[in-house]
Amino acid sequence: MKNHIYIGIYLLVSLLLLCALPVMAFFSSINIEIIRTLIFVGASGGIGGTLYSIRGFYKNLGGNTFEVRWNWWYIFRPIISVVLGVFTYFLIVGGLMSISNTTDVTLSKGIMFYCGVSFLAGFSFTRFAERLDNISDILFAKKNQEQSNE
Repeated sequence: MKNHIYIGIYLLVSLLLLCALPVMAFFSSINIEIIRTLIFVGASGGIGGTLYSIRGFYKNLGGNTFEVRWNWWYIFRPIISVVLGVFTYFLIVGGLMSISNTTDVTLSKGIMFYCGVSFLAGFSFTRFAERLDNISDILFAKKNQEQSNE
């Protein structure tokens, strides 16, 4: 089989597993709410990243622009998106990331909200990484920058 067939099968299997994982967690005997939540948001991020990868895969394959050098991108994108989904949840609940212009942190937001944001973080990894850069710049600004801003 050609390389692109392996990538296509990998992406399809990844998508199916990421869709099945939260369903299995929902019906399992896992009673620890945070574990279930992390499974849900991680899978949501992974689904977003995998769908984006599948979209890029079929566009490049259909346009005869598929290149083998991008194989690792297709392999790592779903995995990285799972991690992003979990950390998106941590950043929002921890108050480091705000979705709106308000600084009010409400822990009562439903799991669907966090899953939706995690999906978007996985789907639009580049823009999410830019947002993380902005947060890091603010949090870890050098002392000279802090004094000049006052």
